[in-house]
Amino acid sequence: MFKITNILYPLDLDDKSFDNVIVALEFANDYKAVIHFLYVNDEAAGYRHPADFQDAVALKIKQEVPAELLEKAEIVYATLKGDLAGEVKKYCEENAIDLIIAVHKHHNRLYASVFDTPDENIIDSVNIPVLLLPKN
Repeated sequence: MFKITNILYPLDLDDKSFDNVIVALEFANDYKAVIHFLYVNDEAAGYRHPADFQDAVALKIKQEVPAELLEKAEIVYATLKGDLAGEVKKYCEENAIDLIIAVHKHHNRLYASVFDTPDENIIDSVNIPVLLLPKN
């Protein structure tokens, strides 16, 4: 049987809704897995968020997610700079990630034929299961 002990959830701090973060936390709690919230800031973007520090990411999650869910979970907050897919791949290798839970926004055919979405780039770069949640 497939054992899940470490789950990675790449965060987009610009999201208006954190409903999928709640789904990921519930999933991690059900499997008694450690959930890693990773924010990757693009190096070329410079300063966008105070999220170059794990404390800022933790604060944002604590503001958006019910406290009772956070109390049950074992959580790791992490921040990196660089290419999203490359940093996710490296983080997965270094932290024995078993599953990635990511958000997917459906795009029309024209957009999809020209551009890759961040979740597609992650899927193409890693060799572990990825669970995609629809973006609300």
